[in-house]
Formats: sequence, structure tokens, C-alpha cells
Amino acid sequence: MKKLIALFLSLCLLLAALPALADGPQIGYVNGETKVYMDASDKAMVDGVASLGTQVRIEEETLTDGVGWYRVTFLSNEKTGWVLADDVDLVIAKKAITARQAEPSAAGGVIAVADESAFPVLRASGIVDPDTLPGAPDPSMYSLIEVGQTSETVQQIRARLKALGYSVEGSGKKLTKEYTAAIKQFQKQNGMAQDGVCSPEFQAKLFSANAGTKKNGAPLAKEDPLIITKGSVKTSNKGEGIISFTVKNKTGEKVDAFDFDMRLYSTYGERFLLGSLSDKITIMDEIKVFNASEERKTLSKNQEMTLSMTMGDYYFAGCMVAIMAYHTESGHTVRIPEDQRHWYAFGKGVTAGYQPVLITDLTEEEQRLAAAWTLGISGVYVDPEIAKFYNAREGYLVTSMEPGSLADAAGLKAGDILLAIGDVRIFGDGSLDRAKASMAEGQTVTVLFYRNGKVWQTQLTWPSSTFSI
Repeated sequence: MKKLIALFLSLCLLLAALPALADGPQIGYVNGETKVYMDASDKAMVDGVASLGTQVRIEEETLTDGVGWYRVTFLSNEKTGWVLADDVDLVIAKKAITARQAEPSAAGGVIAVADESAFPVLRASGIVDPDTLPGAPDPSMYSLIEVGQTSETVQQIRARLKALGYSVEGSGKKLTKEYTAAIKQFQKQNGMAQDGVCSPEFQAKLFSANAGTKKNGAPLAKEDPLIITKGSVKTSNKGEGIISFTVKNKTGEKVDAFDFDMRLYSTYGERFLLGSLSDKITIMDEIKVFNASEERKTLSKNQEMTLSMTMGDYYFAGCMVAIMAYHTESGHTVRIPEDQRHWYAFGKGVTAGYQPVLITDLTEEEQRLAAAWTLGISGVYVDPEIAKFYNAREGYLVTSMEPGSLADAAGLKAGDILLAIGDVRIFGDGSLDRAKASMAEGQTVTVLFYRNGKVWQTQLTWPSSTFSI
């Protein structure tokens, strides 16, 4: 009897140690050079070394003396071994996006959205280019325009194509077949897929100051006083990396300092979410001097200089950098507005021309209102690039939910992607809080969300002041 009890307890412990297997194998990436052991112990025999970015499949997980271990299969050669759990980044969000869920129950107040055109807020694609030309259509309202469809944007599209040298006939607000050839030519010159579709991505590039002409694919004009001309990323097996980028002075004056915004992408050459798409490093306090060297304190007209930075505690393979501000030797400080910054993308997994959604900072009042109540969820933002990669929708991916919370009562589930709350489109950092702040106490609004390839809607009511948060 004791043996049976012991066997039963062993089986329970084994099942508890295999949560990844219960839902199917989980994929991960080695986040630094790590030893591969024959057993779940650092005292076991070493069976080789896995390098940064190695893709693995989690077969089993367990604890040894309070330390987490994974038994993994290396996808490159199907060999197995044990590695420290801390040395593997799990693609949690990818699993949540691609997993199939139960269809919502009508009894819970959730119904399918048959016609998205009834919700103009869904047209906000989130494909925003900071270099959008003045007078261009509102980037947040780009939407697919099909041949034969009428749109106010068509006239602006025709004018912009002609300005860039592409030939297109016709007039009026209808998108005709003649546009297809011009769109394909534009897509070819701008490194896009040549499908001839008047998509939000096409419109975002077309109305950008970086849109290439028919003649040589170069922009008509790009006036940047301080520009980044090239960059590189070198990763280290120890989890560190070196970022280098070159800055050229076209201000017409000597420049003695500048400030920049940097985004690191932990992608290992493939677009996926690690729980957070990017780590944003922003130097906001004051403009920094180029370097500590006494040999060069200024950057002369048309002169270039290269900065190299060793980044510890970050695992990344790609980077984007933009100049935020600069200071001239004559004492002038020039701050570049956020919607006018030009980004330079380099490294693996970063699409040149892709820009994060720019969301204005929340006001103190918005922060106060958003903090007054909770939906009872946690998750990550899914940007347009990730949404396209997984054939999903951009928004806020719910990765966990509190039982009995407002979101739970509204029929939402972990794995749903929130698209809009009321009249506020959910995309980009802070937009969920902005949606919460826009609601009044006791107000009921429509919530739009994505599940299993469909858009659904439900109702959400902001609780009374007596609701416990």
C-alpha cells in the first residue's frame, strides 16, 4: 500500500512539473551562452554549450534545490538536454495569439461583429510613420481601399503618386484599376510586396517624407539637420552587445551635444514577443555630450562621428535610433517633435520603415482616472508588425485575468486581443489607460476584441465608486 501511495505521489509531482506539456510543447530561445547538462543539476555532466538565440522546444520542467530547469530539444538537430530555466525566453505571447479558444457564448452578452464598418474606430490601423507629410490624411484612419471603392483619400493618393513621378490616370474619388499598376511600381521602388493593393501599409509609406520616387527610389527630399547615416549591432555570447551608429551634422553650425531615443528588439532575427516587444531607452533629463573624450567636443559642419555603446543586461539583435534634440556651440537647443523624428533601423528582425505607434503621454488627470478602477487583466501590446506576422489584429493581448473581474464578467478571456473600448482605439503603449480614463462612472460602452480570427463585441460598465480595486 505504501508503495502505491508513493507511486501516486510521484506521478502527481511529475504532472505538476509538466505544465508546458499539458498545453502542448512550448517554444523558447536561449538568451545567452549556456551550458547543456545531462540532468537537471549544475553538478551533472555537461553535454555541450548552446549559443545565444538557439531555438528550443520545452519538453519538461522541474525544480532542483529551488532552481528551475528545462529539458529541451534543440530544433536544429533534435538533440535533448537540460538547461537552466532562466537561460530560456519563452514565446508566451506567440502561443496566446495562435491558440484556439472556445467561441464566446451569446448568453454572456458577447456577439460577433458582422460588419466592421459600423465601428469607425476599428479603421485606425496603428501604422503610423513619424515622417508623415503635413496635410496628409490622418494616419490613424488608414484603411483598405479596394478597386471600385470610393474614398476621400483617393484624390490625395493620386496627387502624391504623381508628385513622386508615378503615372496614374483618372479623376474623382473612385479607386479604379489604373491605380493598380502605379501602386505596384511604387511598392517595387520602396521595397514592399508588389501586390498592387491600396492597403494601410501602402498609404503610410506613400504619405511619408521617406517615400521613394519612380526614378531611383530615393525620397524627393529629406531635410534632417542631424542625421544617422549607418548603424550596426554585434551580439555577445555573454548576453551583452555593442551598438554603433554614425551621426552626421547638417545643421550648418557646430554641434556639441545631442540626445537620442533608442529601442532594442529582442528578436534573434525573428519577429515574436517575449512578453514585451522592446526595451525603450530614452535619455530625457538633459542633452548628453557626445563622449567623455577631451579630443573632440564639437561636431563641425558636415562632419561625422560614430558612437559605440556596450549594452549589458539586454538580449537583443536589432535596434532603432532617432535623434531627439541637439545643442549648438552658439548655445541654441533644438528639440525635435516626436512626430517629426526620423528613425534608423538596423540589425536582425527590425523592418526598415516600421515605426512604433506614437501615443501622446497621458495627462495627470488621465492617469488619475485610469488608476481609479481596474479591468482585472494583464498583458502586452501587439503592434502592427507582430499582428501581421501572426495574422492577428493589433491591440492589447490579454495574457492573464482575475476570476470575477470586470473583464471576466464581460466575457473576455486570456488570449483575446482588445481592439477598442468605446471610441478609443487600443494600440500602442498607454492607449488602454487612455480608454479607461475616457469613461465616466457608471457609463456602459462597447468593447471590441479579436478571437479566433473574428471580431466580437461585448458591453462593459465602469463600476461605481464603491467598487473595490
